[in-house]
Amino acid sequence: MKVTPSKGRSNLKRSWMFPLGLFLVLQLFFIICDLFSWAPNLQDGALFNRIYNSISHSKLFTEWFVPYKTTQFNIFTAIFSITLLPVALINAVKSNDSRK
Repeated sequence: MKVTPSKGRSNLKRSWMFPLGLFLVLQLFFIICDLFSWAPNLQDGALFNRIYNSISHSKLFTEWFVPYKTTQFNIFTAIFSITLLPVALINAVKSNDSRK
């Protein structure tokens, strides 16, 4: 039998789609939760509460970056934007350069 190589997507193409897709799914989840006023209860530990309160009451999350009514979602969106979007952008550029 003759073995033919499969023509699937390259790993680089998939590597930038996953972080972008994950970011979009999380944003959709945050939008739905924000519409129904669902918010997570983050009152578990004393250290986490101090860090969360200092971040959530900062001017950045009260005046400048407020895509959602819920402060937790604004903080999570900022964290996910910083961690997921650069990875997707870098891998998309690598994928585009590898095709040339």
